[in-house]
Amino acid sequence: MLLNDKGEDYEKKHSKAQIDYLAAREHFLQISKQADKRIEQLKEQGREVGQAEMEEIVERVGLHRAFNELTQAENVLINWSHTAIKTEPAFIENRATFEELFEKVKTNAEARGAILNLAMRLNLELV
Repeated sequence: MLLNDKGEDYEKKHSKAQIDYLAAREHFLQISKQADKRIEQLKEQGREVGQAEMEEIVERVGLHRAFNELTQAENVLINWSHTAIKTEPAFIENRATFEELFEKVKTNAEARGAILNLAMRLNLELV
């Protein structure tokens, strides 16, 4: 539940980029759970789970596709947030720091996570 500054409930408005990211993340998590479940089933059957078995499971449940869709949704969200944040006072005051962080999103997982976290906190009606 989200509260406004008066302690009242309100619905956060999400952008299309935020909604698409949330959907892709949820889909990826579901697919990941299916893969984990299949691995556990093989182990319970006493079967060794080697590279061939892992590749079959990944292919069968569509983990690569779900990961690629998640990555694409993350990229769209990052690009959206880079545009959306430019009018925020915190960005204006710390422009160099934010720009440096955005530069690192392709090579630094921690920076990417920080930007995604920031992007999901934005409550803007931008598409």
